[in-house]
Amino acid sequence: MKAPKILFILFFLFIFPFAQSQLSEKEEKQINSIFAEWNKTNEPGMAAGLLYGEQIQYLKGFGTANLQTKKAIDPRTKFQIDHLSRQFTILSVLLLEEMGKLSLDDPIQKYIPELPSYQHKLTIQHLVNHSSGLNDYDILKLLLGKEENNIFTHEDAMHLISTQNTLNFIPGTQFSYLTSKTETTLLAEIIAKASGESLAVFASKNIFTPLQMTNTIFLEDYNNILQNVAYSYQSENEIFKKKILNLSNIGPTNLYTSAEDLLLWYKKLTQVLDKTSTLDNLIKELDRPVRLNDGSTYNSSWGQMTLGRSFYHLERGLPTYWQYGRVGGYGTNVFRFPQQNLTSFVMGNNDSYNGMPAMMMAVHFLEDKFPQPREVDLTKIKSRKITTSELKKYEGYYWNAERALARRFFIEADTLRYSRPEQDIGLATVPLDKQNSFQLKVESDDIIVFTFSEENGEVVYDIKSGIGTPYRYKKYNPIKYSLNELKQFTGNFYIKALNCVYSFNIEKDSLTLHGPGNQIVSFFPVTKDIFRSNAIQFGSVTFKRNSEEKIIGFQIDTDGIQKLFLTKIID
Repeated sequence: MKAPKILFILFFLFIFPFAQSQLSEKEEKQINSIFAEWNKTNEPGMAAGLLYGEQIQYLKGFGTANLQTKKAIDPRTKFQIDHLSRQFTILSVLLLEEMGKLSLDDPIQKYIPELPSYQHKLTIQHLVNHSSGLNDYDILKLLLGKEENNIFTHEDAMHLISTQNTLNFIPGTQFSYLTSKTETTLLAEIIAKASGESLAVFASKNIFTPLQMTNTIFLEDYNNILQNVAYSYQSENEIFKKKILNLSNIGPTNLYTSAEDLLLWYKKLTQVLDKTSTLDNLIKELDRPVRLNDGSTYNSSWGQMTLGRSFYHLERGLPTYWQYGRVGGYGTNVFRFPQQNLTSFVMGNNDSYNGMPAMMMAVHFLEDKFPQPREVDLTKIKSRKITTSELKKYEGYYWNAERALARRFFIEADTLRYSRPEQDIGLATVPLDKQNSFQLKVESDDIIVFTFSEENGEVVYDIKSGIGTPYRYKKYNPIKYSLNELKQFTGNFYIKALNCVYSFNIEKDSLTLHGPGNQIVSFFPVTKDIFRSNAIQFGSVTFKRNSEEKIIGFQIDTDGIQKLFLTKIID
């Protein structure tokens, strides 16, 4: 009877080569318990993987991939990983450069001649380094009233990009919107032109096949049927429904992979490389930071962005790379701790962010390695006492024009509190011993500091989160318009690039915009001729006047778009 048993064991190891766990039975149960609430046959769930040292420590599925067939999630179940797709797009470009089929210094019009001739040279290098100055097409989609489940193809994305004739800044002098999809979409097109085959085919031949990632694919056509895929679900009133994705644009998103394959990838990315392998050496390049022409790095509030679009930061004092993807009902999170040689990830179809269980797995092994506590210890902050009368000078509304964000400081119970303008409840701050500086009280290890100063006689503050570059906000007094005064801003406005008309009306005593796709957006006055909204695609609008003080149009500025002008239609 030994032969069949041995054959069964060999078959099992062949099917799931990472199922061998180095964990003790007790430890495995402890890790399993993290996912207990998602391990149900009638709800979507997740797949989890953890790599610690030279051995695969953990790989398992929980919950259901298909609620109709009750098929369970296993290590080979495919999930859409959204932003994590971008590292493979960047790697494909680096491989093509190594093959001599393109140069990072090439202007992008060499491969995409149908694009406009911009006022400044735009190269592949700028796309790779996230510093192109191009508008984010996702925001343009929102302006068109497109929903997440609308059909959207690579051709649709290229059309939107081609309608934008100007750049927001000189390429290489600033970084683009944090999550912009425009650059990696263009890179996918360049890869196709330079290699003679689509990104999906090129990546399969040159990355996924050599790494034996047999369950990984860029989905070029949403109509194609994938095998062993976790369906995307969303929860409505505690009932799960399908959340359909009709995406065919690859480059920035639409990569499907399994936990088993993702573990193979991170093993290659994090462990000792074969120095004779071109692929191995280029994979390691993905952890280099993106840079501007002057060498500056992109230090966002999430961390320092890398070529592979991960974010390097300190997690409770430990150096960490973080990546995430969130689209439809899919959510993927990856945490890498390079000094401890640990990688932990979760990918799910449960309409959740899924960062917490991924971090909990890492914490199980690293709890005694973190030099900082889970939450900022307020008793150890060097603070000072400050009177309510002293706090008064910081009260008020503040505006960041670049990001189109408004914030408010107010005093409650002798404490300076921070909030959005419409909120009555704010987060408390602690006055630091450094003059004019306050630290936000948060239930995490995030260190967020506000530093007040004066600029041209105006009160301003800089907000800094972790290693992120500070953002500056200027104090303003919200202007108040009467209903009669608001009428000057009403009318119809046209944008040629998108071939759309938007209408401003007065509804419920406020300026309200109606746009394509049944968009209805309420606006709040900031200062003269400037209004803000809570809709990301209309962060702020600035009305423009002619020499006779008549309004001739308005300009949209928000995260991802700058100076997009709409002309008023004169009756």
